[in-house]
Amino acid sequence: MLVWTGWGVLVFVLLALGGGGGTGIGVALGGATDHANLGTAVGLAVAGVAIWFLGQRLNRPVQGFHPQTGQPVMFRNQHRFFFVPMQYFGPLAGVGAVVAAVIALTS
Repeated sequence: MLVWTGWGVLVFVLLALGGGGGTGIGVALGGATDHANLGTAVGLAVAGVAIWFLGQRLNRPVQGFHPQTGQPVMFRNQHRFFFVPMQYFGPLAGVGAVVAAVIALTS
């Protein structure tokens, strides 16, 4: 079961596109077909960078005004995946990219 709020589901989408797309491109270029190849590592790294910057952009606070008092308030966005702000999945994808690269280079 996937749990997300706001646009947090984009973490899953970007990781699937990055990992799957990178693997497909790596296989098309002659990489290994049984385990992770370097295309997987590159795809996960690109997805991690995209998730980090997209999460930073979507979760930044925005100044607004309280409707009854007119006082300025900071509204925080809640774009989360498994209760974690989505930008924190970027470094995790980077770790996954390093693991995929090590697997690809040692097999």
